[in-house]
Amino acid sequence: MNWAKAKTTAIVVFLLIFIFLVIKYLNLFPKEETLTDQQINMAKNILSQNYIKLSCNIDRKIYYVSKLDVFVENKYDNIVTKLFGKRVDKYQNEFESSIYHLKIVNQTLFLESRYYQDPFELFDIKKSNYIKDFDGSYIQVYRGYPIFDGRLIIKKQKDSITYIFAKVNPRRFEVKRSRAISALEAIFNLLNQQRGIKEIQNIKFGFYLKDFNIIQGQAIPVWRIVADGNVYYINGFTGMLE
Repeated sequence: MNWAKAKTTAIVVFLLIFIFLVIKYLNLFPKEETLTDQQINMAKNILSQNYIKLSCNIDRKIYYVSKLDVFVENKYDNIVTKLFGKRVDKYQNEFESSIYHLKIVNQTLFLESRYYQDPFELFDIKKSNYIKDFDGSYIQVYRGYPIFDGRLIIKKQKDSITYIFAKVNPRRFEVKRSRAISALEAIFNLLNQQRGIKEIQNIKFGFYLKDFNIIQGQAIPVWRIVADGNVYYINGFTGMLE
């Protein structure tokens, strides 16, 4: 028997087992877990009995996620240069020309234009990195997850177009992933903390940077719930209203 070869094989096998256990412990393997029809129907009945209307589909998926390290765009130098030229003082927060009026407030860019332009070309961003939201605006997406703070809103007025643009730069997810609460748990957590709600209009899983005025931080997993026209964020781990 070749003991050297057997020893090498044993070491490799134990190493593979060790790696598998570490990965399993860190929840790096995606889990396939979903809400059942029975759970959803039971929740609908409870809502109906309490005279609460459910006007949207329920996301059945149970998410295993971690917090997301991000930093927030705050100067928008490339946009200022593109619209106003290289000689402007980029440290200003407000700029004006015969076509544009631009203002930066709390890391968010407000641009008023006399003419409509394709917003993705205007801000040099990829359309594939955004999804259409329930209200017609666009939400930034990272690895399939919406980042609710990264938004592009277009408001058409009588004599001008207003673009509201806020950009988040994702860096990395934390390694260890944890189970997030389900959509149903999020809805009932909201109802327990916010009394008097009559209609659930939209619910979506994604990430939310609670303090958008900071330059760098962590976006937490949340369920964003639109109820009675108001937007609420339920922490995906604690179930608390943010």
